[in-house]
Amino acid sequence: MAAPDFSKETIETLAFRSGLICNNPSCLTITVGPSDGNGPLKLKIGEAAHISAKKKGQARYDDLMSNEARAKVENGIWLCASCHTLIDKNNGADFPEATLVGWKKSHEELIRSLLHSHRSPVPLLRRFTEEGQVAQDVVDLLESHGALFVDHHLEVSQHVSLSIERLRQDLSELRKKIRYDSKLKALIKDLVDECREYMNRTSRYSSTQRHELDALRNRVGHKVLSLREDYGCNVRGQLNTILPH
Repeated sequence: MAAPDFSKETIETLAFRSGLICNNPSCLTITVGPSDGNGPLKLKIGEAAHISAKKKGQARYDDLMSNEARAKVENGIWLCASCHTLIDKNNGADFPEATLVGWKKSHEELIRSLLHSHRSPVPLLRRFTEEGQVAQDVVDLLESHGALFVDHHLEVSQHVSLSIERLRQDLSELRKKIRYDSKLKALIKDLVDECREYMNRTSRYSSTQRHELDALRNRVGHKVLSLREDYGCNVRGQLNTILPH
């Protein structure tokens, strides 16, 4: 007797326990959303995948498992369609049962934690996107410019100006990589504008450089905080000193 398919209730349970997010920690794709077409269209790319296959000869089939057990929630994992296909290639040789069980356990613990702490999963998801990487690149770039955090008495006025101008140019290049995330694009533009404004002000009134640099650091600090909170970026070293408290 062939094992039954997952019931509608089991599929729904797997989806809900996963927050409708693919359980593969290297993917974490949202599996439902609006269609790009006009009108009230929607897309669903999530699937309930078997950890141990329901048919002999398929990926990770377990001779000792009963047909009833094969159709239970415990034997299912929520994945996007691409990851579902991936884990079953080569008869599942690259993705053993223990790996998938570990994915599922860790993912459900993460979703549970987010739910109980009333935290959004969006920063986590953004971190693993191409544009999330651009956000981290922005933070890494800011970390490389000591003018944003080095003590004033260690700074050379001319070097600060050169550093801020180079920062403006590099940020402008990173902004070109943003295709979809209008919020991130606007944030980087604000940083570019802050650098330009600093250059304009200090070129006219060089005596105000220290005051203007403090103001620039303060405004950049608020942007860095947004990158950490909204995009899950890692902020390291002395750049932390300019974050608002």
